Amino acid sequence: MKRSLNELIGYSIETKDGIKGSVKDFLFNGETWMVDYLEVDLGLIFPGKKVLVPKELLNEPHWTSQHFPVNLSKSDIENCPPLESHLPVSKKYEQALMEYYKANNSWIPGYIHPFGSPAITYSPETFKVPADVLDEKDLDTVLRSFKEIKGYHIQASDMEIGHIDDVIIDDSDWKMIYLVIDTSNWMPLSKKVLINTLWINDISYVNQKIEVDLQAETVKSAPEFDYSMPVNEKYEKQLYDYYGRPVGQVS
Repeated sequence: MKRSLNELIGYSIETKDGIKGSVKDFLFNGETWMVDYLEVDLGLIFPGKKVLVPKELLNEPHWTSQHFPVNLSKSDIENCPPLESHLPVSKKYEQALMEYYKANNSWIPGYIHPFGSPAITYSPETFKVPADVLDEKDLDTVLRSFKEIKGYHIQASDMEIGHIDDVIIDDSDWKMIYLVIDTSNWMPLSKKVLINTLWINDISYVNQKIEVDLQAETVKSAPEFDYSMPVNEKYEKQLYDYYGRPVGQVS
């Protein structure tokens, strides 16, 4: 089923020994558009402590009650590597975190790089988007924060067309399938439309902009997205038919 990340923010979360908290953000791989981690707040038990939970440690979600049980204990969280004071996180920290969780949860599968993608190398720098970075290659990053990219501008092939308001995922594998684009900073009346992440040409974290392989007029006339309607197979076929793209393919 397809779900909104906006709507998943605030879901309750509970460890296997009853420590409760809530979801604050999601970290995703900027190359594969897969959600890898949930950032959670565990309240008074760990005041001020940011905790990243790999999605592999989620048990079966309770979607109706908006609840995520996780296969972690209080001691797992107490002893995990301390997170830097800001998100996103460094690759060095991610490596330490995964090594810790794998050592304490032997059932977690090893990370498998997507077919054809380069292996990830780790460096000690923490990454964010400083104002004085002028070259994209200076940002040595793989992980990105969902909250970070909300508001990024969308550049069509001929002009700017709006900004990211939400992301729709497939809850079977946490793949980020669609960007929800709000056209309110381009059209007189706000309209939300869906654009598949396959149609992204480039993303600039320095300029906070995403380029898509579509013309502005095409997006302007796209079917309006309605959160009350399910993003099911029928809806997706109509969407792809409108954009003239075979389902599941770039072009």
